[in-house]
Amino acid sequence: MEFLRSLLEWVVSLLGPFVAPDWSALIKLIPLGVLLLVVAFYGWVFWRFRRAGPRRIGMPTRKPQVPSGIHLPGPSLAPFLISAASAALFFSVALGGPALAVAGILFVLSLVAWGREAVREYDTLGAGSAMALRVDDAAATTAPSGPPEGVHLPPPSLLPLLVSAGSAVMLFGVAVGLEFALLGTLMTALALIGWLLDAGREYRATAEADATGHLVNPTPRKTPTIAIALFSLLFVFFAGSQAGIIGGGEASPSPSGEPTACAEGGDATITMCAELVAFNSESITVPVGAPFTIRFVNYDAGIPHNVAIHEDTGTGPEVYLGEIFNGVDERTYDVPALTAGKTYVYICTVHPNMLGTIILQ
Repeated sequence: MEFLRSLLEWVVSLLGPFVAPDWSALIKLIPLGVLLLVVAFYGWVFWRFRRAGPRRIGMPTRKPQVPSGIHLPGPSLAPFLISAASAALFFSVALGGPALAVAGILFVLSLVAWGREAVREYDTLGAGSAMALRVDDAAATTAPSGPPEGVHLPPPSLLPLLVSAGSAVMLFGVAVGLEFALLGTLMTALALIGWLLDAGREYRATAEADATGHLVNPTPRKTPTIAIALFSLLFVFFAGSQAGIIGGGEASPSPSGEPTACAEGGDATITMCAELVAFNSESITVPVGAPFTIRFVNYDAGIPHNVAIHEDTGTGPEVYLGEIFNGVDERTYDVPALTAGKTYVYICTVHPNMLGTIILQ
């Protein structure tokens, strides 16, 4: 019996850590487990590399051969340029000023270059235009002939790109202005309708092939250059109108781009201003235990701002929510008394990056 009791205690001691583990000790082992996974992954990669066959270092490379009638897109530096421009854009956000403007221009130019390549590729595949396809050194050029007989392939489409662009403009308009939101909604709706129509054509072609045994690939549509140009012009027009460049109106009291002096005015306790998507100050001083008023001036034309007060952080409990309105305009907020001993911040509900602290005295 004593032997059986000892054996049972030994088994229980072995199973104990699994039945009731020491979680604090296990959590401390998580970094070690992650390290082991990383080491195992690179070990597996090295093992696969060693089994990949003889290396071609120093060996002559063969020229790639493309079968006649098959179109392959050529090499492109556009993805690399987009990545470099994106990195420069994010890095320049911290620098601001001319660096941010230059990085933004480079990013847009790289996108335009990539878009131009994509449109040329699309038109080549869609219209079957004569494009040089190098099969070998002596081969003549041929035009892409489409998929082999009896194979159904959907034609190329720019609609996914247009849906993404429309959604981006629509979300941009939610933060900037109603005109952009409506333009983005229209772009997204038209692109989705076009995508639905193409899907219907694809479905009918496939159903016909199932019924008759004869595959007819739908004719690809041409690039919707007119629609793209029209929406681009509307976007530029709305942006220019809000900036005061188009229409002759001033978008802001500071057309030069320099912040406007936030002048005191009225009977409000505090005057605050917003311009260039930023508050004019990082902190304000308000009386403790007594209601007060805030005169808030929004100098950003067509861009909505407001002043909201929260406890502790910008995501803490909301104490006061001011009306959201587009600039150039102003509002006077009646704020209830703030309790002593607590920490308060003010924030723009639309642009959470606009944040400041409140000093009670």
